[in-house]
Amino acid sequence: MIRGNLVGIKKTYIKLLDQIFDIHTDKNNIVDEEIVNIISSITSEINREVSVYINRRGKVVDVAVGDENSVNLEFVTERRSSEFLNGIRCIHTHPNGNGEVSSVDLTALVNMKFDLMVAIGVKNGTADNFSFSIIKPVEGKLSKESVYEGPFRIELLQSIDVLNVISYLEERLYDKVYTNFDNETEKVILVGTVSEDGYSSEESIEELEELANTAGAEVVAKVIQNKAKVDPSYYIGTGKVKEIALMRQTLMAHTVIFDDELSGAQVRNLEEALGCKVIDRTTLILDIFAQRAISKEGKLQVELAQLKYRLPRLIGLGGSLSRTGGGIGTRGPGEKKLEIDRRRIKRELIDLERQLKDVKKTRQLQRERRKSKEIPVISLVGYTNVGKSTIRNKLCDMAGVEKEKVLEANMLFATLDTTTRSIELPSGKECLISDTVGFIRKLPHDLVEAFKSTLEEIVYSNLVIHVADASSENVVAQIDTVNGVLKDIGAEDKELLLVLNKVDKASDEAMSIIRAKYPDAIYISAKQGINLDLLLKSVEESVYKSFIQAKLLVPYTDSRVISYLHNNKCVESEEYTEDGVEVFVNTTQDILGRVREFIVQ
Repeated sequence: MIRGNLVGIKKTYIKLLDQIFDIHTDKNNIVDEEIVNIISSITSEINREVSVYINRRGKVVDVAVGDENSVNLEFVTERRSSEFLNGIRCIHTHPNGNGEVSSVDLTALVNMKFDLMVAIGVKNGTADNFSFSIIKPVEGKLSKESVYEGPFRIELLQSIDVLNVISYLEERLYDKVYTNFDNETEKVILVGTVSEDGYSSEESIEELEELANTAGAEVVAKVIQNKAKVDPSYYIGTGKVKEIALMRQTLMAHTVIFDDELSGAQVRNLEEALGCKVIDRTTLILDIFAQRAISKEGKLQVELAQLKYRLPRLIGLGGSLSRTGGGIGTRGPGEKKLEIDRRRIKRELIDLERQLKDVKKTRQLQRERRKSKEIPVISLVGYTNVGKSTIRNKLCDMAGVEKEKVLEANMLFATLDTTTRSIELPSGKECLISDTVGFIRKLPHDLVEAFKSTLEEIVYSNLVIHVADASSENVVAQIDTVNGVLKDIGAEDKELLLVLNKVDKASDEAMSIIRAKYPDAIYISAKQGINLDLLLKSVEESVYKSFIQAKLLVPYTDSRVISYLHNNKCVESEEYTEDGVEVFVNTTQDILGRVREFIVQ
């Protein structure tokens, strides 16, 4: 979304500026050459300044348009302490061709603690010259002074190693910032409390560690507090907060992750006390889903869940920061940044919900098409990482029409997007099998709401195969968690087949306990191919138990009826007689109703 003064600007220019968000800059360069060309060209056309914010990973995080003299700069940071650089560099244009950093630019650099302030002079539609400035460290701290370099020819812009410039500055700070670049794994500390959902504190934080590893983080410490009552300000006790703050500094951790959902006030208080980024379990799960989403539908659903979660947690100073710095004509409340953010998120929510309604209509049409063909649909559900994707791939190998596989990996939420494939049952009848997203304890409510169009596939399926991990110590709690989610989406009354996977990894003692508790379950090992034929047979018995057997006599003149029955794979046998073809079928009431005139009473 482009900020600033957009009055009178052509939509083509706005669209072009919006494309800047998709351009990635090499982390060692100040700015990509393509971005320079776009903002210079548009600056020349509209005679206004254009600013671009880029973080240390080379990602564009903000684009704004001003007037011929200045452009309002919002405060954006990727660092949690006000004592250090904010992790963002600002590149902006000057329409008058003067690429010198102005006094206003220097004020913004110092006040907002940018990594770098870059000014580009634009002449005749192209970038001509540039200069840059950094904050001067004095006595180991960021000062109110700056170091100015330039102006230089624009051709030299790509020769400057921006990370070396930033490192030079930060090495001169006493309490150095531990910078996190792309080639460095994010170090995290995990914090948990007493669990009340069948898991011990240790088991709960171990699962949180799996989630953190799945997100690509390195766990450097785990902290558990046995506290009966949640602190409304810090979630944990203030003494434990001080302990974690010291631990974070010693281990140089970037993030602290809590094994429960935090309020916006708790996140703010903890970040101020710990001096680093603080997230909760819900944020972590949403981040993993954002990494795993591949299809357009999956990305829309994850973005919707993230925005719904973020909206009530918008907490900040509320004031919009600009380069005007106060004075006559600038006083008064104006429009608060917090209000702008809330309104923007609400607009995005409305747009995403509209797009997902279109997706829901498409899925409904697909379901109606399948229903008209009388093809049963089976949904694989279960706790994350219990082997649903492996089962789906093995069944497609054994009896699949299409052999395309989905990702198999020993990690949480390895696959996110739902896939549906056709397989043949032992009798030759066809059915569709869907591999749905895995569930987990404390699954964010906003995520369940956002994924309703996907989870509806479970509600409308003919059979639900509930897969559980027989080798897990928490198998009973995991089964209860999945049953709870099925109830939340209205699928608790569906025909259900409980399948215990990974029996090859479970101990004999554990298996005897599980078999006693779930005597009607099917015990398999998808990896080793154990009892998969029994699973297919059980699926067929469950799906087709409501089918009706009948004898038909079809005249030779109505051969199309024979073709129709064969196409629906419901013919058990057929015999040619003088009066026509005697056909024995096993099918649904709907199909039988369409050929009822040929039924032999």
